[in-house]
Amino acid sequence: MKESTTANVQESKIKALVFGPTGSGKTSTALTLKPETTLIISAESGLLPLAGKPFTVWEIEQFSEMMDVVYMRLLDPEMQKKFKVIFVDSLTEINELAKDRILTVDRPGLKKDIGKVYEELLMLQDYQLLSTKLIGMIRAFRDLPYHIIFTCLEAQSKNEKTGEVFVTPSVNGKLAMNLGGYFDEVFRMKVKQTGDKMEYYFVTGLTEGAIGKDRSGALNLYEPASWSVVFNKIFDKYKIKEAK
Repeated sequence: MKESTTANVQESKIKALVFGPTGSGKTSTALTLKPETTLIISAESGLLPLAGKPFTVWEIEQFSEMMDVVYMRLLDPEMQKKFKVIFVDSLTEINELAKDRILTVDRPGLKKDIGKVYEELLMLQDYQLLSTKLIGMIRAFRDLPYHIIFTCLEAQSKNEKTGEVFVTPSVNGKLAMNLGGYFDEVFRMKVKQTGDKMEYYFVTGLTEGAIGKDRSGALNLYEPASWSVVFNKIFDKYKIKEAK
């Protein structure tokens, strides 16, 4: 058991998830963060929106690197002095890397022979393992002493209890509906075109058939797609002195 106090809220870190369709500008929101104190963890090949900016980028090619390499390096006090924000792009690609590991490492390691027809398909027990892997990784990163931002594509998911269909982050299985529970802030990325101008914004609550939440209570339902704006509003409400 760990005893704490609500006085420590000023020391807490923001843990956020932003999801949206391809091309909606999720990666570009990193441009509203300070490059010198922001680390980009990239499982994507699309870092072009950040070209020309001095961000430090760690690119991962295997799911195991998230815990065995990235997580372990982020425990280093020197890293904690250097970086304030960890921007992970994207959870959807990390989900695919975890699936690849199950198919190429975990299942063969158990010496399971399920037949050639199914060798590239996940079975029920595989999905359970996938969920366990992703939840373990997300919780580990969430508990690191940094501000954490995950990006994710969006998809449609059905609530099996009510039959309702929601727009959710694009990960496999029941985790899509439950993923928001692991973050304080869950935003859906939206784009509005007015003439030749594109406006990008976060939807911070449950609306338009999409999941979302603002646990801080500091944000409007619609906010500019700027982490600077979001962080400053939350910092101001809880009198957090740390710069992002």
